[in-house]
Amino acid sequence: MSEQVSEKPEILLVDDSKVIRLSANKMLASDYVIHLAEDGQIAWEILQKNSDISVVFTDLSMPNLDGMALLDRIRKADDERIAALPVIILTGNDDAEAMKQTVFDAGATDFIAKPFQSIDLISRAKAYARLSRKVVELEKKAGLDKFTGLYNSQSLQEHGAKAFSFASRHKLYISTIYFEINKFQACFDKHGKVVAQHIISAIGKRLQAVMRDEDIAARIDVARYALILPMTSKRQTEAVIARVLETVNKLVFDTGKERIRVSFSVGYTTLDLNEKKEFNDMLAYANNALQQAKKSTQDNVVCFEGAGKLKTDMLDDMVTEQDIEKAFSHILDGDFYPIPEHHLQTVVERLTLFLQYVENKTTGDISGDDITQ
Repeated sequence: MSEQVSEKPEILLVDDSKVIRLSANKMLASDYVIHLAEDGQIAWEILQKNSDISVVFTDLSMPNLDGMALLDRIRKADDERIAALPVIILTGNDDAEAMKQTVFDAGATDFIAKPFQSIDLISRAKAYARLSRKVVELEKKAGLDKFTGLYNSQSLQEHGAKAFSFASRHKLYISTIYFEINKFQACFDKHGKVVAQHIISAIGKRLQAVMRDEDIAARIDVARYALILPMTSKRQTEAVIARVLETVNKLVFDTGKERIRVSFSVGYTTLDLNEKKEFNDMLAYANNALQQAKKSTQDNVVCFEGAGKLKTDMLDDMVTEQDIEKAFSHILDGDFYPIPEHHLQTVVERLTLFLQYVENKTTGDISGDDITQ
């Protein structure tokens, strides 16, 4: 039996010297997939597009975006995968020790002096590529997002698919909600990584606070969260969204210089009990609704209602407890007309429960002789 060959780790090497790039490629190509860039800007674009790169080797002196600026951009990236990458600096022998210390303090992982020997490059590549792979494997195994304690994308797929299968088999409701923090990149750029991570963590805790035990919550992207709600109808899902928005709207983050608030765009969908759909279809519907919500200039909550239909006025349609209290107040005053039409169904549902209670008490506990005029 032949041993299965594992996929080659991927490495990004950045240097404005064509000789250095070709030399490094020759040393590493047999064991690694090599991406080459002649300056930091091109390297940054490669990192944005390729999630499999596990190590970065970069020169310091380059046009457009030098190694120091590239290192700074990597360490401040809002994508944790990029921010955590090992970065090995290729330094000239004449680089001052003070410069090396400065770069190290900025987050460099290691150094290699030029001109380098093949053993130097190969040993660093092997050590740090292996480290990166182990970190990724451990995070996947844990199944949790380290900043929020919620599930990660992989766990959402695993647990969500099981919940969806159960709902489909037993003809039960199930809903999916996608929340995304509005203008998060601008917030990150203005206030920095520490504040951004604090916001991500705080929102994760707020989601945990409004969840039921059977709900599934995950952070699936930098500023995006997902909720899977088993046995939850469309109207109940709207109530959950309203509850989440209410608790998030109460959050105030003090940066020391100013107090900031965040808002959400929301996309959601509820499984039609008669539809034959897959779990990934439901996720796609919620994502489609979210993309529409992000484009909206109105209240950013959108429902995907099946057959390609998107409804964008869901915030106006949601009925809160305060709405119910106002409606009952109008009813007691005999003034029905101010009650919005889309509140009537919920009001009737609440009154029906009360009328059933009255009927039970009347027929079970009170005789006709006990009723006075």
